[in-house]
Amino acid sequence: MPCCHLAIDASVYRQPASGVQQAVLHAVQAELEAGKDHFETLLFGSLPGVEQCRQLALPAWAQSVAGRIFWQQFHLPGLLQKSGVELLHAQAYTMPLRCKIPVLLNVHDIIALEYPQYCSWQNVCHMRALLPGSLRSAKVCLVSTRHVAQRLNQVLQIPYEKIELLPWGVDFQRFSRPCDVGELQLPERYFLFVGNLEPKKNLELLLQAYAQVAERSACSLVIVGRAAWKSRRLLQKIRDWSGPGQILWLGRLEDKWLPGVYQKALAFVMPSLEEGFGLPVLESMAAGTAVIHSDQGALCEVAAQKGLCFNVMKADELAKQMRIVSKNENLRKELEEQGREHARKQSWQKWGEGAVQILKNMSR
Repeated sequence: MPCCHLAIDASVYRQPASGVQQAVLHAVQAELEAGKDHFETLLFGSLPGVEQCRQLALPAWAQSVAGRIFWQQFHLPGLLQKSGVELLHAQAYTMPLRCKIPVLLNVHDIIALEYPQYCSWQNVCHMRALLPGSLRSAKVCLVSTRHVAQRLNQVLQIPYEKIELLPWGVDFQRFSRPCDVGELQLPERYFLFVGNLEPKKNLELLLQAYAQVAERSACSLVIVGRAAWKSRRLLQKIRDWSGPGQILWLGRLEDKWLPGVYQKALAFVMPSLEEGFGLPVLESMAAGTAVIHSDQGALCEVAAQKGLCFNVMKADELAKQMRIVSKNENLRKELEEQGREHARKQSWQKWGEGAVQILKNMSR
């Protein structure tokens, strides 16, 4: 029988879901499955496919970002008290600062504090106002990479004793299962990028590198992701591209097409300046696609030396790795096999079991 009343704040999730929001969805599903014999759980938010617990949707006025922040800070504490829960798991960055019960706080990164130029001004204001206080108030801070743990310690002086490391997982079956790409008009050979079009993704450097290899590699460049903040100049470059090669921006794709787009790519490229994890690296590996990534700390952790790495500031180095992958079929096959085996071991089930163990330790 469940021995503890747990609340999960997954109110950050909304459609269309970003990378962090997709991770929250998978994390909550895994946590509920792993904890069904240990916790009686109350979930705040509206998550599809979740049936193992009682859900309380946010009111209509709290559906906006500002409304959700207000709801979390001023309404959630009262709901927790009335519900009689003993633990709170806050899934994304912040928690109610007036919370009177122990809180496990997921901290995906502190990019908005360290590199505000990479973020929207709304996100920067939100994190500056609530992230430091949330980190101090939480009983345990849960991170997905050592890189984020180090940033918490070095930038915000959060002691390592308060930080738990639990890497995200990937739905290996979904991305490895052969998948059609429907009516998408994809090139025969292409490099692939998946993610929001925003400054931290370093897509300007990717375009510079692609221009150097497009003709000799006979590859197009396919970009998948929505246009986010500060992307106007980048979008103009993509739309005005007249060669060399071909750039195809597909925008945000339906989830059902994404595995197939990964699988058919010659290689996946992630040139990010900064990340807290980098879930597309694992997704592409699960799909059996070779990975090229920048030497940013979190991406190196996630790739675990199963991809090709380049200096995040040097387009020439990225172009060299793209050229090598396009020409060396034996190396490409080796990367595909190593990446697939690495991704196979990174399951959301493992994440859920780890999160439940941390919560059990907190409840003692």
